[in-house]
Amino acid sequence: MCLHLFQNQEKTYYLKINTAIREQLQVSNSILETIGDTPLVKLKHIPLNSTCEVFAKLESFNPSCSIKDRTAYNILQKAIEAGELKKGDTVIESSSGNMAIGLAQACLLLDIKLIVVVDPKLNKATEQLLQTYGATIEMVTEPLEEGGFLGARLAKVKELLKTTENSFWSNQYGNLNNPLTHQQTTKEIYEALAGNLDYLFVATSTCGTLMGCASYIKEHHPKTKVIAVDAVGSVLFGGEAGPRNIPGHGAGVNSQFLNENYIYDFIKVNDLECAMGCWELLKKESILVGGSSGAIISAFHKYESQLEEGARCALLLSDGGNRYLDTIYNQEWLLKNIPGVYDSLTPIGGWKIKPASEFSVAIIGLGPKGLYGLERLLATIKASKIENQIHIHLYNKNHFFGAGDVYKTNQPSYLKMNFANEKIDIRPKSKPEPITNRLSSYVSWLSEYLGEEESSLLKQFSSRSTVGKYLSYCFEILVAEAPKNVKFHEHTEEVINISKRGELLKIETISSSEKKEIVIVNHLLLTTGHAGNRTSSLEKENTSYINFIYPVSKKLSPVQANSVVAIKGMGLTFIDAALALTEGRGGSFLGKAEEMRYIKSGDEPQLIYPYSRSGALMIPRVGEMPASPSLRFFTAENMDALKGDSTYKFNFTKELLPLIKKEFTYRYYKLAFQNVGENLNNSLAYDEMKAQIEVFHLKHPTEKKFSFKELKDPFSDSEKYNSFTANHYLEETLKQVSLGNKSPLLAAISAWHDISPIFNDIYSFGGLTATSHQIFDTDYAPFFNRISYGPPLENMYKIWALVKAGIFDFTFGKSPKIEKSINQQLVLSNSVGNFSKQVEIDHHIDARIPKMNLKTDCSPLYQNLLKSGLVRPFQNLNAEDNYFTGGIDLTENGNLIDKEGNIIENITAYGTPTEGVTFDNDTLSRSRNDFGSIWASNAVKTIIKINKN
Repeated sequence: MCLHLFQNQEKTYYLKINTAIREQLQVSNSILETIGDTPLVKLKHIPLNSTCEVFAKLESFNPSCSIKDRTAYNILQKAIEAGELKKGDTVIESSSGNMAIGLAQACLLLDIKLIVVVDPKLNKATEQLLQTYGATIEMVTEPLEEGGFLGARLAKVKELLKTTENSFWSNQYGNLNNPLTHQQTTKEIYEALAGNLDYLFVATSTCGTLMGCASYIKEHHPKTKVIAVDAVGSVLFGGEAGPRNIPGHGAGVNSQFLNENYIYDFIKVNDLECAMGCWELLKKESILVGGSSGAIISAFHKYESQLEEGARCALLLSDGGNRYLDTIYNQEWLLKNIPGVYDSLTPIGGWKIKPASEFSVAIIGLGPKGLYGLERLLATIKASKIENQIHIHLYNKNHFFGAGDVYKTNQPSYLKMNFANEKIDIRPKSKPEPITNRLSSYVSWLSEYLGEEESSLLKQFSSRSTVGKYLSYCFEILVAEAPKNVKFHEHTEEVINISKRGELLKIETISSSEKKEIVIVNHLLLTTGHAGNRTSSLEKENTSYINFIYPVSKKLSPVQANSVVAIKGMGLTFIDAALALTEGRGGSFLGKAEEMRYIKSGDEPQLIYPYSRSGALMIPRVGEMPASPSLRFFTAENMDALKGDSTYKFNFTKELLPLIKKEFTYRYYKLAFQNVGENLNNSLAYDEMKAQIEVFHLKHPTEKKFSFKELKDPFSDSEKYNSFTANHYLEETLKQVSLGNKSPLLAAISAWHDISPIFNDIYSFGGLTATSHQIFDTDYAPFFNRISYGPPLENMYKIWALVKAGIFDFTFGKSPKIEKSINQQLVLSNSVGNFSKQVEIDHHIDARIPKMNLKTDCSPLYQNLLKSGLVRPFQNLNAEDNYFTGGIDLTENGNLIDKEGNIIENITAYGTPTEGVTFDNDTLSRSRNDFGSIWASNAVKTIIKINKN
């Protein structure tokens, strides 16, 4: 679109003329008429390994080289039309650069004075240009405590408005003509692309451009998804204020325009990523852009894996790079102001300057465990009063730093926690103190977030996405409050290898802009340990197999309405899959508890056949568990009495399992007795207690007897397993669990929660005999997980409602066969006695979370570590046998052990990578196997040692 100005009586109008192809050059009556109709360029080298199309809207082709030309001229013109502004008046505005230049150019032509309020981030080229245009510059030198430099600039604007005669505030932050300007900008994109656009990426600042684009799209092209690109350190989208060295991107105060309901998703980009995006676009496409445009390039790469095949994307690049020649394109400035830049990008022609040597650490995997490690590191740095600069490199596969994969903030709300709200708390229970008192418990944060009383949130279960928002919030606080000598580098990339370089560590990633990115660090915390691709040869041949369900909306999209589906696994992931295929498809649940019923949408599968090895669903959890008496049999004192010396290995089945059974039985009957007004004598020996229990059942024959064997394997007689028996088991389980703190079943199960910390100390680092260790991992760990870490009761009632609606069928629920028929159709079958059944299915979903097996099934990172010898498999050895758990060999401080038996003291594993060596590594636990604190302490000791030398 080309804007032409013409006079019609006493009013000025914009005439928008379609000029898709210009056959001849046109004459403009003023420089302001050349605003708009900027080119759209296809980027052929930016997409990485994808079939999507990417187009760049180059706003640098406006006369003063930025999109703010549109905004400035439109605001001024509307003010003139409304009689708010005339020749000789003074316009006052706060700006980091581009808006100021757009105003300066227009004001000069319109014979209007201009005062621009800036801060020290203003680059020299912009300052010189403003002076050349004749603008008056007012600079604020100190940021406000709340609002930063932007808040200080706005305060100065209000002061100047009071003291300057005939002044007008163009107010790019609140003038509705700002977003209205960009209805036209967006329209140009659609006209160039014939109305075909799937994604539009727009940078944030005042959010005028963002909301102008988003509102046009909502009205005219609602299927297009708007992706907002925000800065790390910006307060938009609930962010925490933090330092930002690249101007014009993000904001220190909330936007008056932003409406998050219009935005499909947002991505945070830091200063380093802005610079990397700028240099990548220059190298690959010969396009010189400013900081916010570089941020969009990096944001696109962060989001690229989530794009559908063939997606069309437009990137709104707001300005050119000429004004950044002394910053983003200046090597000295980059090294001084952008930590980690030397290892992250290479300027055209190579680096001419090298950075000073500084201490660097890395955390690989920024889910909760990585977040806990970061918190301990910052606290230890502050407590140790270290002053030299420290670089912290943070690696995560997506932009949900702090939340990680499990707690992504964009998950559907029906994906629930199995942890009660009050058990979630980032705050440590050990010294040193956190760096800030702004960290709060989850319940306190949730109370403020929802505007509800804390007491009403106790004993409740939140969605995983809400917990992710809390974790992300805590991450942003830690970054914002970190000691000034700490510099952060966020890498939204997958680490594929770690290698030794003398005393240093080299990290290699799949890069967003090059084939590989390499960073050198002194210390490293390793918290990611996901298994690799579990696709079997059968699954590779048949696309009806879905071997991982997250993110559910994308991974389960091949499942068509009214199809027949089999789901392998009956754990928490199964429930997520089931709800994604029903509630996530528009179905709804009405009523509560046993009265709940499911209303079909018509888009769900016709039938779902769940199955597992045991055929049993998980025991659900309630917020208020029964009061628990102290352990009587499986106590730390009893374990010490059994243990002969430090080399002693426990036999799980012979020594520990009998005590666990006794503890379960004791807890069950302690409450069962209380429920009928009687008391189980605590002082009795176990055999005497059993006699008292027999008398109890004679007196109360209707009371359900407890059987540990039945609890472990409710369907031991496979011939009696069918859909009816499975349904009956689920119904009876719900009845028992719904008793809450009066449920003897829950009382029995609660024993494992108290036993597990003691058992963890026994189990870890090969404390069981090799054979019994394998028996526990194979037969008992899944059982304890099924009964102790189930979903909230509400979600299990939803499963029961789906059963009653006829969507679930447990006919093949216990260890069926899955194979292909002659006509290549998937077939589910089982045999009971002389009878066999089979059914054809359309899709097979593996709803299990894979555990790492270093020898057979692990990610590229661990494959490379094993190949290079930096790790070796952990094996439990004793005189009679040995057992490979699948995990990596570690010291008791969590340090890696290489293939030669050497300890890698500057690499520590924490969380998932320690499974198989330690027990109970729940993602949200701060106390179990806390190698993060050990790592933080050792890293700081190394810093102190280096300083002394």
